[in-house]
Amino acid sequence: MELSFSPLFTRRFLRRSIKTPCQVVAEDGFRLLGEETLDLSEEGMLIASSAKVIVGEPVILSVKMPGGSSWIDAEGTVQRVLWRGIQRRAIGVGFKTLSAVDRALLAGGLYRAAPALPWHTRAPRRDY
Repeated sequence: MELSFSPLFTRRFLRRSIKTPCQVVAEDGFRLLGEETLDLSEEGMLIASSAKVIVGEPVILSVKMPGGSSWIDAEGTVQRVLWRGIQRRAIGVGFKTLSAVDRALLAGGLYRAAPALPWHTRAPRRDY
């Protein structure tokens, strides 16, 4: 008998370590959830946020193209909420509607960026 294991979640696109301006708001009440990405892929992004959200909550977002001046707009959902200590929190957002043109532009902007490290292994920012 041969055992095989498959991961519960496999990514189709590599996450890239990119900090770029964004605007992510909750669809309900237009609460601002975040203004900077921590990592980005063609499927979604991780944003720095201390907002209270629930998984599955719909969001509206705009992201500045990495290395460019244009912005892309999309709708998405909160995929996960991450905590690391009291002061560091992040929200994983999956893109729900992203046009093919915007996805291609995003892929081009992400091409040369370094892969992202797992968020829980990143060191907290030093306060000098």
